[in-house]
This record gives sequence, structure tokens and C-alpha cells, in this order.
Amino acid sequence: MQSKHNQALVVNSLIAALYVALYFVAPQFAYGPIQFRVSEGLNHLNVYHKNYKWGVVLGVFLSNFYGFMTGLGWYDIVFGTAHTLLSFLLCDWVYRYLKTDKQKLAATTLIFSMMIFIIAFELNLAFELPFWATYASLFVSEVIILALTAPLIYLINKRLNLAKMFNH
Repeated sequence: MQSKHNQALVVNSLIAALYVALYFVAPQFAYGPIQFRVSEGLNHLNVYHKNYKWGVVLGVFLSNFYGFMTGLGWYDIVFGTAHTLLSFLLCDWVYRYLKTDKQKLAATTLIFSMMIFIIAFELNLAFELPFWATYASLFVSEVIILALTAPLIYLINKRLNLAKMFNH
């Protein structure tokens, strides 16, 4: 039992570190009404095992903590992390009704993009940006990044069998 716990801790720590590292590829595009976080592609890992979500949530929290230090304040820590966690919980519920990985990857793309209203609300509170215009631009940017990374995660799974990391 302890071995499985340690394994989950290590895997999720690596995912969190990967999220932060990918975030820093282009941090100037990670905030504001148009966001292209390459690290958001890691949201698709949840398709292959529900425990991957915890590493992604931690990675989001750590990345948004950097945003806290650079001016967004506590907003991004709370709203950004909440967006990710609530989106994952909704994905877990929807996955029960889907049969294929491709359907689940598409659902992940749509759910995270639709739930981006949480970030639009955050930006409205923090910077008084117009909610609907901000939601539209965030929605489009989230769809783009998740649609581009879904096939990549799908191919990585074909090569590595991502579910196996938690099932040993």
C-alpha cells in the first residue's frame, strides 16, 4: 500500500514540475484575456487515469503562485486552481458516459474551455475586463491549446500506456 502511495506521489510531483516547466516556456502568454499555456495540454492526462489530475492541479497552483508574485494577487491562485479542479471533477463525471479515449479527449477540451468562465470572472474582478469579451477570447485560446495537445497526449499514451503508471 505504501508503495502505491509513494508511486502516486512521485508521478504527481513529476507532473506538477512538468506543468510548471511548460508554463515557463512562454509565461508572457499565460495570463490575461488571451492565454496560451502549453502546460494546459496536461489536462488530457486525466483521460488515462483520474489520479493524474492531482499533479496538474498542483502545477496550476504553483504556476499561479508565480502570477501572484508578479501582480495578479490571490485571484489567480484561487480562481485558476478552482477552474482546474472543478473542470476535472466535471470531466470525471462525463467520462462515465463516454467509451473511447478520443471522446474523452474531446470532452476534456470542451469542458475546460466552457469552464473558463471562471477565469473570465477572475479577470473581470481583478482588472475590470469585460466579462463576455474576455470569456470569448479565453474560450477560443483554451480550445486551440487543448485541441492541439490532445493528439499529442493520445500518441504519447499509445507509446507509453499512461494508465500503467498508476496501475503497477
